[in-house]
Amino acid sequence: MKNKLHNLIGKHVELFNFIQQYSIFGYIFYEADQNQDFYTHPSLLQHLKKYNVSLANFSFKLETESSTTSKKKYKVKIIIDEETEFIKKAKKIEVVDGNSTYILLAFHKKSIKINSPNVSIKSFSIEEKLKISQKAFNSNFENAAIGMAIISLDGTWENVNSAISNMLGYTKKELSKLTFQDITHPEDLNIDLQFLEQLIAGEIPHYHLEKRYFHKSGSLVYGILAVSIVRDDNDAPLYFISQIVDITNRKNAEKEIKKLLKTSKDQNGRLRNFAHIVSHNLRSHSGNFSMLLDILDDETDENQRAEIISHLKVAANHLGETILHLNEIVTMNNTIHDNLIAINLLKEVNSIIKGIKLNDNQLSVKINVNIPPEIKVLAIKAYLNSILMNFITNGIKYSDPNKESFLNITASKNQEFVIIEITDNGLGIDLEKHGDKIFGMYKTFHKHEDAKGIGLFIAKNQIDALNGKVTVKSKVNKGTTFKIYLKHE
Repeated sequence: MKNKLHNLIGKHVELFNFIQQYSIFGYIFYEADQNQDFYTHPSLLQHLKKYNVSLANFSFKLETESSTTSKKKYKVKIIIDEETEFIKKAKKIEVVDGNSTYILLAFHKKSIKINSPNVSIKSFSIEEKLKISQKAFNSNFENAAIGMAIISLDGTWENVNSAISNMLGYTKKELSKLTFQDITHPEDLNIDLQFLEQLIAGEIPHYHLEKRYFHKSGSLVYGILAVSIVRDDNDAPLYFISQIVDITNRKNAEKEIKKLLKTSKDQNGRLRNFAHIVSHNLRSHSGNFSMLLDILDDETDENQRAEIISHLKVAANHLGETILHLNEIVTMNNTIHDNLIAINLLKEVNSIIKGIKLNDNQLSVKINVNIPPEIKVLAIKAYLNSILMNFITNGIKYSDPNKESFLNITASKNQEFVIIEITDNGLGIDLEKHGDKIFGMYKTFHKHEDAKGIGLFIAKNQIDALNGKVTVKSKVNKGTTFKIYLKHE
């Protein structure tokens, strides 16, 4: 049950806060309707030992007190034997985890009622009381279900329990040579130090903070940190007591859920595009065929029939293109991760530009390329070629005939992505009007004889399939900049 409690504390912050606030004299933890198997915090056992009774096999019963207020009050009968009962008032919290409900009874008051003629309080000397108090603290410290540490004023780990060692991967000896600053994520350190300053100055009695630590392996450990301060008789600060709940699993689960939500959102977007094709485009093709066949059926003039048949061939070609686009989008997401290779970006760009110039000797757009020769992207070669071709030819296609047109292609690299930037000084796009449609299927924004509204849609889907992303900035008659983010080795 102790391990189960530890797991629950990591998942349910309200349970952690409840223990901090109310379990001054320990607690009992158990699964609802199964109170034969329970965990007793050492602090409660130490509290009961002063009555000089054997606690080897005690049991308990939870009872609800009658109250005039709406708040329920609880008392716990701790049954030692047939003649001996201790009654303590308790605070109760229930935590639902999966299909199970767990109960924690916290004892926040020292008072205890004794139902037994044979029990008397054992008398202890001052020295014995100090020893018992120290023993109780050490037991509570080491056996706590969460990480506990005594931290010096300069941040050194003076003492830690086993939970801290297991959480962070360091032995107690290794931690004693470090400060908490050494293994705190830099982005979380300043706020932690600010709270410590307020704590030392007496401005706050304690603080809670969600922060990240570096595990000995280098991985991140997410924790909820609670810190209080211990002072001497003159109110001078002596050291800090830190309690840490490991919430790494919860954080990783949250990341996975966000990733799944993003994937679902992307897939829903693709499904909407598919629905658009089926409900609009295919229906339109079907309507064209039906109309032309009806006309052909009624037409007797051979010349007219030949013209209608030529229209049918055109309609068939358009239908074939739509099905091809649909098939291309389906296949691009299936086995992509098994086929990624490192591709030299500069060579790919130069190859595409060379092909464009061979196809159009009258090309008037000046293309400037500034890509470091060592940059490589992880992609499928056909996808990368298609993506670059679409963005480069778009920059050329929508150049402004009244300007000396240019197309600048640059690339840089950060930790995660190669960033390909393609900038032109062409016609531009009104993003306020068309920003949410720019990568939609069959969306066009200029009157151009070759504009079909499929190129950017295909390119966007290919970039998404490669785990990349694309952004756009544009102003009408000023030009457009696309930034394409693709993974690298």
